[in-house]
Amino acid sequence: MLPLVIDEQQVFTFKFWFEAQIQTGMQFQNELFCQLVVADVDQRSRLYRKACKLAQQGVRLVITCSPSQCCVWGSLRDELVKQLLVNPAKLHASYFTDDSTNPSLSNTEH
Repeated sequence: MLPLVIDEQQVFTFKFWFEAQIQTGMQFQNELFCQLVVADVDQRSRLYRKACKLAQQGVRLVITCSPSQCCVWGSLRDELVKQLLVNPAKLHASYFTDDSTNPSLSNTEH
């Protein structure tokens, strides 16, 4: 399934505690998601391609966009998403490898 792309204003964001860190979450269509990656808006197409790569693993993803940035959110029901929250470096090593030198495409900082 391809990631859904929506306007950031359509979601409700919140903070939650997971694995000894504060995470950013959001609610959309009765589903809870956590923020996985944040990118500058000019990286939107690259972010979408990389999110599609992750979605091929069966992860339910949403991409939100604002005038300045885009974010990838993963469903909190998905075990792979929980594993990526525990080890965020795995997210970039596995799915965003060619962006590791690009400072505008990064995992979230807590």
